[in-house]
Amino acid sequence: MIDVEYLVLRNNVECTRLIADSDTNAQISMDNTAEIKMTMTGDFEMNDQINTLIDRLQVIMHIDGTAHPLGKYVICSIEPQTTPAGSRVGSYTAYDLTYLVQGSKTEKRKYIAAGTKYTDALQNLLIESGITDYIIEPSDATIRTDREDWEPGTSRLTICNDLLTEINYNSLWMDLQGTIRCSKYRQATAENIAHSYSSGQYSMLYPETSQVIDTFDRANVFIRVVEDAENQNPLRAESVNNDPDSALSTVNQLRRVVDYDTLDNIASQGELQAYVDNLKFKSLLATVETTFSTGPNPAHQAFDVVALSFGQDSGIYAETSWIIDLSAPYKMQHKGKRVMIL
Repeated sequence: MIDVEYLVLRNNVECTRLIADSDTNAQISMDNTAEIKMTMTGDFEMNDQINTLIDRLQVIMHIDGTAHPLGKYVICSIEPQTTPAGSRVGSYTAYDLTYLVQGSKTEKRKYIAAGTKYTDALQNLLIESGITDYIIEPSDATIRTDREDWEPGTSRLTICNDLLTEINYNSLWMDLQGTIRCSKYRQATAENIAHSYSSGQYSMLYPETSQVIDTFDRANVFIRVVEDAENQNPLRAESVNNDPDSALSTVNQLRRVVDYDTLDNIASQGELQAYVDNLKFKSLLATVETTFSTGPNPAHQAFDVVALSFGQDSGIYAETSWIIDLSAPYKMQHKGKRVMIL
């Protein structure tokens, strides 16, 4: 038995509910390449009690009596619509709570003093954006030099994501409880698997899949340089694929295919080396993007690693997006990039 509740929260307390229109299909989608990763859309009966400026929408899916939260959302637009059955409804679009960080802009150049811990700077930016419910994974990395990189009017989400990149973290995201998260980047390896799907009699996995393979123009040498006015010796890191088992390596191609770029800033030489090592790891792997569908699993978040056991599609995937339908048959579509050594 599955049903979905749409709670409208004011000051984090339920003040009313939305009732979904039975003729349309509400959805929640996640795309971890987007700046705001989670979006809720759907048609609902008109409700005059809602104040879109201060109210938040919480979605909860109940499966066999167990409640599974699916995030909290800022209601950004309500468009009146007439359904094919003649009902008058509101067509809602709502974004996850990182929308508040995106909408929070600096009034002057943002200054961060040298020696400030990155995690402290991130915490301050979230609090300035009105975010009080957050989890920041610990890091001892500190800002190398005084920073005034960001012009007045810069979104605090942009600043957060710049800082997160410099310590090899994922971009800012919201979990299913509605908590804003700053988390470390984790490679798509066996020890990081969050969900597993396999075929069989009791499988949640639908039989159809589709696939796109991209192995074009992959480098085997990665170089990044960070220059700043206060340091005459720029930071430089290089990572080389010289693995004889890799078709892309310098050994097998008999040439260096270089990916060179500069970065505005980085936490340290160690973080810069980790950055280029991660670039090499991704290049060693043939990117196979597979689309597959399952029954509803309201436990998927951003940046999850998924194991799929389904014939030639079997492997470990970095999930890049998903869409969950909030009405029967509650189908869930996933996209993920599988790693295959070339």
